[in-house]
Amino acid sequence: MTKISFNIYHNPRCSKSREALEILSSKTIDFKIIKYLDDEIDIIELKSILDLNNISKDEIIRTNENPYKELKLTKKDFSKDTIINLIYKFPILLQRPIICKYQNNKLVQSVIGRPPKTVLSLFD
Repeated sequence: MTKISFNIYHNPRCSKSREALEILSSKTIDFKIIKYLDDEIDIIELKSILDLNNISKDEIIRTNENPYKELKLTKKDFSKDTIINLIYKFPILLQRPIICKYQNNKLVQSVIGRPPKTVLSLFD
């Protein structure tokens, strides 16, 4: 029997994140909320998200946040490892919300919930 579950990287202060969470809540599914600004980000899961190639290394990082601007970063210089380390060190740089779909505990798909209804693509 196939077990499907979801993780959502959620920022309660973000309207898009709240809307995506509402969509997940409306489904009768098992999901875990990861408040990535409060809890440590799992580097292995972050790497898995990028390795899936559903979300590019350029899409996963927020360029309008202070750490990005203060460090005078540019996307062209980033490797996946650099991005993972930056997000780990400055979680506010993680694009939000990210919703991950697991099948039998293996990550099979992920999306950025912008716009929030993109979450529905995980149910096709």
